Amino acid sequence: MFELIGFNKTDDKILKQPVVSRICQLRSKAASVDYLKSYYDEDAELNKIYRYLDKLYDSHKEELQEISVSHTRKLLGGKIGLVFYDVTTLYFETDSSDELRERGFSKDGKQAQSQVVLGLLVSRVGYPLSYSLFNGSQYEGRTMIPVVEDFVKRFQLEDFVVVSDSGLMNKTNIALLESGGYKYIIGAGIKNETEEIKQWILY
Repeated sequence: MFELIGFNKTDDKILKQPVVSRICQLRSKAASVDYLKSYYDEDAELNKIYRYLDKLYDSHKEELQEISVSHTRKLLGGKIGLVFYDVTTLYFETDSSDELRERGFSKDGKQAQSQVVLGLLVSRVGYPLSYSLFNGSQYEGRTMIPVVEDFVKRFQLEDFVVVSDSGLMNKTNIALLESGGYKYIIGAGIKNETEEIKQWILY
């Protein structure tokens, strides 16, 4: 699977170790090191994998994303017609904060811990296309447009539909999508819609 997608083009052994481990057995990084040793006789070093994550984000992100998007386009017949955007939060078991890790609204109910906000863009059937990390106190509604616009610009996406839930499709985002000429689908509660839309849906 690693080679089929094309990640072997990076010629990076440290990348292959955690990826193969997560494909075969979804475990923590520490448990993955033991798994690779037991089943593949791979001497993976946990500290190297942790250090590699910084390298991955700082210098390899663009290359790996291009490989992933290219593979996704092939699977979808050359066209990415739908992009789904959603947000989650990732908390840290620490009271410390910095410019990225801050307290905010936690989807895990961990308001006491610092966190980051993760925005993920996926294609139809859930293939990952792009992700971005935001400050933990960032309001999730302000994360969607920058991620979508950056992805569209870098990969010259045309004739697609943006899909998201009601928490992200606020009036500001809708106005920005319409001013940018984007097509979109809104997830929303029927009770919050106008009488005209309620009648159209229910009758």
